[in-house]
Amino acid sequence: MILSTLVGGSARAEDRYFLLMFGSQRIPRNPNYAHTFATFARQAAEGGPLESHTISWLPTEFPIRVQALRPQPGRNYGLEETLQIAQRDGARVSLWGPYEIEPELYRRAMKQIRLLESGKVQYKANDTFYRNDTVSNCIHAVSKIEEGRRLVVYSPGWGDTASHFVLERLNPWIIDRTQTHDWVATSLGLDAYPIAYRKAYERPILKPITGVQLFLHDGLPVPTYGPPAQRGRLGIRE
Repeated sequence: MILSTLVGGSARAEDRYFLLMFGSQRIPRNPNYAHTFATFARQAAEGGPLESHTISWLPTEFPIRVQALRPQPGRNYGLEETLQIAQRDGARVSLWGPYEIEPELYRRAMKQIRLLESGKVQYKANDTFYRNDTVSNCIHAVSKIEEGRRLVVYSPGWGDTASHFVLERLNPWIIDRTQTHDWVATSLGLDAYPIAYRKAYERPILKPITGVQLFLHDGLPVPTYGPPAQRGRLGIRE
């Protein structure tokens, strides 16, 4: 992957930007094996090279310990590294998108990546009472790019539920959440991994903190190697 930064927040007219929102979790859910992460991709021109940058904030040493009393060193992992960690931990990976997004969201993501990789931020799974520019969990590492009020997700809102909450926060910058651009996922090599491709909804659906609505819409999504012909309740053709 090629790391690049928008200069001065400007973008060439032909540039296109995409968001891939991920959630991973064991079934049944276990907070020590749940993760929220996102990839932001840029295409310099139609048919041009695709660049990608991932926010995947995890500790430098595993396992994750939700009950840890103190922050620990954190690291921003790459997309492939994160998918391999999920496979190692026996976690199902879900994907919403890829969605085309406004350049501004991409710019904010690049700013957040620079902060995470500056060495100024530590990791803590339960980061309550900490400023997220100094201590953060995986959820707030992504949601912070909204630059609004702090996202609060209560137990058992880890994994898919937390990722969908973050997606709702980023919705204002999604150009059309009913349209996915699956070629982006294929270009990033995601066809090599079992992923549950979640259905795109016209408007946000998740309100209760329990994630019940998300379950009622998606059921138990089935991971596939590559996007299914049609995303639906079971992640396969309905």
